[in-house]
Amino acid sequence: MTIQIDQSGTAHRPDPASFASWASDQRVFISSTMGALTPLRGALANAIADLGAYPVWFEDFGGRDDDAEVAYLGEVATSTIYLGILGREYGRIDKAQRLSATHAEYREAERLGLPVSVWVQQEEDMLADEFNFLSEVRLFHTTGSFTDESDLVSKVSRRLEAMCAEAVSPWAKLGDAVIRARDITDDGRRVVLRAAVHSRDVLAILEGLRPTNFGGREVRLTWAGRSVPVRVTDVTTTTTASRSTAVVIEMQRGDTSSGGSPFGMTASFSFGTSTYTSDDLAVLDMRRLLFQEELPSGLHIFGGSIHDFTVDLPGRAVPTALYQAVFALLATEALVESGRAMHVESAQISPVGPGGRRIRLAWVGHTDRGGRRTRVSLDGVMPVDS
Repeated sequence: MTIQIDQSGTAHRPDPASFASWASDQRVFISSTMGALTPLRGALANAIADLGAYPVWFEDFGGRDDDAEVAYLGEVATSTIYLGILGREYGRIDKAQRLSATHAEYREAERLGLPVSVWVQQEEDMLADEFNFLSEVRLFHTTGSFTDESDLVSKVSRRLEAMCAEAVSPWAKLGDAVIRARDITDDGRRVVLRAAVHSRDVLAILEGLRPTNFGGREVRLTWAGRSVPVRVTDVTTTTTASRSTAVVIEMQRGDTSSGGSPFGMTASFSFGTSTYTSDDLAVLDMRRLLFQEELPSGLHIFGGSIHDFTVDLPGRAVPTALYQAVFALLATEALVESGRAMHVESAQISPVGPGGRRIRLAWVGHTDRGGRRTRVSLDGVMPVDS
């Protein structure tokens, strides 16, 4: 059965208490050139602090290198959100990075999988390097524009509220249904998912998961970079005055030992003159699925291949944001279910461009190097049918 998507699912607007709790955990990195944009940076820092989050910005670092153009990549790593402001100037190019400080900070935020929000002023007046930087950002992200300080502060505040809504209302895949959850509670043994469902087809799938005399249905639940087997113990639906149906699904976590660290997922294998770790095999297999690259001649994937989740990707008719969310769910489920990943840190896919869709994936693998889990990544273009 192909997956069914509740396309009308929307993020639930957080109440003040939920927003305050979320904001208190956020460190927002403010990235821009100095000079003309300095007043905007101060206004943003004050607004972010007023919302209850912590602004991370050069002017507040103190006691460090006096060069305002140094890319504080370490500070990006301590942050939870990247907030970029692009104006006319690109900024001085750092000799080591061969990028401006702002560009290097953006690249680091992308590498770390941070949520990204970029705002643009006077695009028509941008210098060439800055416009090229903007084009790179727009490959994976929708940017916003602003006219003045007040407009920027207002729009960034609304965007942070939307980020909160997205964080507390994640997209989830349960069996063959993809829904926007109101919230998901997981205590390690029991999982409870709440959602407002609009699609009758999706609702029918969820109601079909109700336990029978033979016990609860065993399916897989995937959300926010995680994927676990579950046994559904109860499905409660409530018809409301709106077009949606309130759904509460209670589940017991299943056996996740196959997603642990079996020998086949931590060992290295020699083939010909090459040695492959489990992470190497996972990358080769994913590149085969996504980019139609051939495996090295004669190489077989020890432990089994990752199932082809691309067949379940929706068509072009769905909005880009929804396509991206479904891609992330399917990629996460495939990687974790196969035992190749512990969890997925980042799953990005661009709109259709020249040659196809650009993909960036990053996950925590099973290969144990010095007692630390490995971080695995890949980047490439997935061909699409014309």
